[in-house]
Amino acid sequence: MRRLLMLLCLIAGVVLGFVDLAISQTPDLSGVWDRPGAAKESPTGAGNAGDAERNARRMPRQAFTLEEVPMQPWAREKYAQARDGVEDQYESGKDEIDPTYNCFPPGIPRIFTGIRPFEIHQLPKVILMLFESDHWVRRIHMDGRGHPDGYPITWMGHSIGKWEGDTLAVDTVNLDDRSWLDGLGHPMSDALRVEERIRRPNHSTLEINFRFDDPRTYTRPWTGRKVFDLMPPGYEVLEDVVCSEYLEIGHRRSLE
Repeated sequence: MRRLLMLLCLIAGVVLGFVDLAISQTPDLSGVWDRPGAAKESPTGAGNAGDAERNARRMPRQAFTLEEVPMQPWAREKYAQARDGVEDQYESGKDEIDPTYNCFPPGIPRIFTGIRPFEIHQLPKVILMLFESDHWVRRIHMDGRGHPDGYPITWMGHSIGKWEGDTLAVDTVNLDDRSWLDGLGHPMSDALRVEERIRRPNHSTLEINFRFDDPRTYTRPWTGRKVFDLMPPGYEVLEDVVCSEYLEIGHRRSLE
């Protein structure tokens, strides 16, 4: 009996050891992240960055790519309207028709082109992204579920993720088409599927590679990239209320 009890304890210890090892080997994306240059100190390893990372660091915050985006005719016309009168190629789209300027949420993926930081909290069954921008919360489900039938169209959509080595692969659908895809004014439809590959190439850097698949709006899928820096210890994501100055009585805006 004593031998059996010792054997069971040994087996339990081995099992728990494997569980602890699996947990410890899960990549950790936790932290507060902001666009490059926002942190007081340069990220570790940034000085040895390759051309791809340097280009991503120079990327205008409003954009996901420096390449021309392959738009359908109606989308090209709508994009031209958003750029009417805007001289700089990488300046934000026309304020008068910008959804966020008119108090609509940025949504996914545009929220990654904003000016405010976000925080990642990593839990066993869900990864939370807490955005300072209007204190939005994004949930990436990690429990193996798929996209449910009949899920409503929302600003953050429905996101599911899985680990592929050191990379978090995320698939997001059911996105609200009233947003722009980015700050430049590229349109989107509710058929948009956003695929992200999120990794931490070094302690102080987070990179996200995007693939945008929206056959109603674009002639083929296209890709983009963003790089973010880890903020110093103790940095807090604060409260931000989008359009707070316009939400007072008599000053509400609406997008036609």
